[in-house]
Amino acid sequence: MDFQESEIQHATKFTVKSGAQTASINVYNSGKLHVEGKVSELKNWLEQLKESIEKGSGGPVALLPAEIEKFPQTLRDRVPDCDDVVLWFFQEALRCYKADSVAGAAFMLGAASEKAVLLLIDGYVAAIADEGKRNALLTRLNNRMISKKYDEFKASYNGCKSKPNDQALAQDLAQLLDGAFNFYRHTRNAVGHPQIVPDLEKGVILANLGQFIIYVERIYMLMRHFKASGVVV
Repeated sequence: MDFQESEIQHATKFTVKSGAQTASINVYNSGKLHVEGKVSELKNWLEQLKESIEKGSGGPVALLPAEIEKFPQTLRDRVPDCDDVVLWFFQEALRCYKADSVAGAAFMLGAASEKAVLLLIDGYVAAIADEGKRNALLTRLNNRMISKKYDEFKASYNGCKSKPNDQALAQDLAQLLDGAFNFYRHTRNAVGHPQIVPDLEKGVILANLGQFIIYVERIYMLMRHFKASGVVV
């Protein structure tokens, strides 16, 4: 089978071809999966793959278009300047997943996400042209938990007059970053706060391990934009 990967609104679409048959499976930022295409053996196979992923029954690792072992190298290729801490926690998340520790994978993925978002916020603040506004935002960010820092960053960014013109990148804060950031944070908190046994689906965690690469790539694209163009608020 041949496949092509493309980005659509709120999801990554994998279009699969086998002979004359074509079907696709969409992996949404929330972790949900949706199969599309005409009735065929190929579509039936994708439906079985979807069910296998959602149940965490073991098959998806071998069936992923990009093998899970290649994820760290894919991240390095797409984000050559990726921070070592982000990469280390991402690799630990993969090790946990392959060891069948879904909770460990969720926790490590949340840590990797937090570091990436902190780098994004730091890059944004450093690029603010007006010193007074930069210092005011720094004061609001000081000693706050990650969720509050992200809220302060978003509130400032909403009034930013120097947002990127690229349509996909301009929409990513609300569409991809918000959804992914909150998913990674909530799943990590579900593990890190031992009030109840966390309800984590192995297939959803796997889907978001793959989505993490795109998430970090967008974060670094925004960071480069802030550095090159400055931030006017």
